[in-house]
Amino acid sequence: MVHEKGSKTLQTTATSIDILNVLEETNGARVTEIADRMETSKSTVHGHLATLASKHFVIQRGDFYYLGPELLRLGNQVRTRKEGFVLAREFTERLYDEVGLRSIFAVEMGGKAVFIHTASGKKTGWTHERLGNRLHLHNTAVGKAILSEMPKSRVEQVLDEWGMPAETENTITDREALFNELSEIQERGYAVNGAENFRELHAIGVAATQQSGNVIGGFSVTGSEHSLTGSGRPERLADKVTKIVNEYELELALA
Repeated sequence: MVHEKGSKTLQTTATSIDILNVLEETNGARVTEIADRMETSKSTVHGHLATLASKHFVIQRGDFYYLGPELLRLGNQVRTRKEGFVLAREFTERLYDEVGLRSIFAVEMGGKAVFIHTASGKKTGWTHERLGNRLHLHNTAVGKAILSEMPKSRVEQVLDEWGMPAETENTITDREALFNELSEIQERGYAVNGAENFRELHAIGVAATQQSGNVIGGFSVTGSEHSLTGSGRPERLADKVTKIVNEYELELALA
């Protein structure tokens, strides 16, 4: 993991963040493995780990290091810092109960969709839907729904920052085509993901807005093509998602 020289970021801070990312990817690792992945010295990694451990950002068990409880505390603060985020948990669960498909609530942070709440009942959770995960906005249903409620200038900023990488053969990679789709989403009220970020994964997303018109985030349901398509099924599912989102917006406005 190499960081560009001349940037305003501190190299030491960036290295600590990289170490945390490695521990998240590996679900725990030894100093040697971390150093190999980062192509840096074991002494450098050990020094950072010692500092992170002293602040409980990582914990050590034998030769292995794992993410620590301080990250959980900070993550929970993100999920609860806004009243709308707290309320969204209840409506994410209601959405799953209503449609029986994996349901999520995500918000835009730093130009990506960040998962704040998920609901899947007893179904096995999907790796990409872990809380705190970040996905592109241009190729996800919830992301496109959120983009459709943003000013065009903000959408341009997001695309300038992250680009439009093609994660599957169905990903939209042309700005004009994306803006045309965002206009269609505004008209019909919901966004569709047709295996655009993961093959065979389909989704329907609806943005949630405040009375002021500012976008809070978005809700979406995901599943296989079969579970979301068929005679009239996308429209029926979209109606159910929209109903839940409308109720969420109303309750938030009256809170």
